[in-house]
Amino acid sequence: MPFPLSIIPREKFSEHPLLARLLELHDVPEMLYVAGTLPEITLDEYGRATPRILTVIGSRKNTNYGKNCVEKLINSLANENIIILSGLAYGIDSLAHNTALKNKIITIAIPGSGLDTKVIYPRTHLGLAEDIVNSGGTLLSELPPETPAAQWTFPSRNRIMAALSDALLVVEAEEKSGTLITARQALELGRDIGAVPGDIFSPTSIGTNILIRDGAYTIANEDDLFALLHLSKRESKEIIRDYSPNEQLILNLLSEPIEKDLLLINSKLSPTDFLITLSSLEMKGVIQETFGEVTKIV
Repeated sequence: MPFPLSIIPREKFSEHPLLARLLELHDVPEMLYVAGTLPEITLDEYGRATPRILTVIGSRKNTNYGKNCVEKLINSLANENIIILSGLAYGIDSLAHNTALKNKIITIAIPGSGLDTKVIYPRTHLGLAEDIVNSGGTLLSELPPETPAAQWTFPSRNRIMAALSDALLVVEAEEKSGTLITARQALELGRDIGAVPGDIFSPTSIGTNILIRDGAYTIANEDDLFALLHLSKRESKEIIRDYSPNEQLILNLLSEPIEKDLLLINSKLSPTDFLITLSSLEMKGVIQETFGEVTKIV
């Protein structure tokens, strides 16, 4: 079923604090097509938005390391007043949207196509686009609704992603990629840039390591991310999580990373209860499983 769309002409951008940021661009979009709920923001004396707009981008061919970084960092924002913006693409983009949705964080997607359901790109992410809209998020595009994705549409949409953000987080990027183009555009607009450092032997870390070398903030943990966003962690640290007895049992056993099979044995839980408990803790963002090893991350 097609998305109901609203059209906002350039003359109306100034009436919305979020879209007013597009007026900073050299080539301001003539209009924007909007599906879903366009979030309301307020700006402080420094021009920072509440909620903060964090644009998360990176390689379409992410590694497991990149996946873990996206999930851990966005999970840390679950109780903050934040919006996650990305491009609906394969890899880091879709991970950012999905992790935001799991944490009930509003997310904005700007695909490299029009917003008609017949042309949403990539096609396999139509369901994700629907989930974003149905959860109170937004799809944006300057392209007429039935415009298919093309080579030129992605650099064009990248400038919009850069302009709407308070800060840009880059998680894995090749040496020559659209991700780095977006980062440069954000830098020209005065946005803060953060990059996750990576393996010097990994092609998907070359771009992020270059950004750090050239002055981007190093984002190695959630404290770095909060600093990038100029957010205090005081309120989030006061949040008390409620754990079931089984969840607390598993957490007590995770003083250090442990093989999943050994954790099952040590817990003395039934396989069914064990898997249910592990899934619940993963949804709460307090553990992660990598190559069969379970680690506590809070």
